[in-house]
Amino acid sequence: MDKIIDVTGGQGGKAFLLIGEEKTALVDCGMAYCAPTLISNIKQVLGRRTLDYILISHSHYDHIGAIPYLREEWPNLKVLGAEYAKGILNRENALKDIRNLSVLAAKFYGAGDIKEYGDDMLKVDNNIFDGDSLDLGGVIIKVIEAQGHTKCSLSFLVNNETLFASESTGYKSKSGKVYPAFITSCSQAIDSINRSREINPRFIISPHFGLVNQSDTLNYWEECILAVKETKDFILRLSEKGYEEEQILIEYEEAFRDEESRLEQPSNAFRLNAQSMIKTVLNEGK
Repeated sequence: MDKIIDVTGGQGGKAFLLIGEEKTALVDCGMAYCAPTLISNIKQVLGRRTLDYILISHSHYDHIGAIPYLREEWPNLKVLGAEYAKGILNRENALKDIRNLSVLAAKFYGAGDIKEYGDDMLKVDNNIFDGDSLDLGGVIIKVIEAQGHTKCSLSFLVNNETLFASESTGYKSKSGKVYPAFITSCSQAIDSINRSREINPRFIISPHFGLVNQSDTLNYWEECILAVKETKDFILRLSEKGYEEEQILIEYEEAFRDEESRLEQPSNAFRLNAQSMIKTVLNEGK
């Protein structure tokens, strides 16, 4: 863990710097508004060294928004991500959505306007696939496909002991509650949780939360499974009562969104995710 440093630049998206003897890598980078503080934090750690890679867990704005500004600072860095993520970031409508959500998030977190950037700066340079390894020199990162949140979701296992868990497995709130995030597939999310549990990492870094207390590590995957099951059962129960999707969304937010969640995540982002989960459950059925 001494080679893994939290350099997060602001609320809403975590970023961790991995320091190898030969190369350095950033796992996710947070939102666009986080970039100035993020870059400052990275420089304090790296000194004269350069940032070589950014590994993206998936293509959502709160995980990749700062990429253009990191490229300005370190022009030779390479962004590594899933093949599907590379395709997403070539779509005009996706790039527009990322920009709009980045602007809204900056306002939500009180950061004002974000600095303009070119869409060509927000891209994946090289694809990485399940089973690939990246050696930074004493720090080896294994790539693990972990779909369910998106079709491009990845986990990263560092030195066979620290797992950067995919958001497909869920994410932990500061309140301690684990939220599900199976936007594209509930069944794949369950598979990703089970695969993560089988890895049995010594340390778990939960999306949007950070390092899970070691005392909570053994129960973490059970909490993730329970979060998925509770949400799925809730949605199906209301659907069987004749509730429409919009009504289910209202009930879901009322039942599951606590005060910590409201402080951590903009309402529009929470609702977009919840709407997708509702559609996914209804499409997949029981």
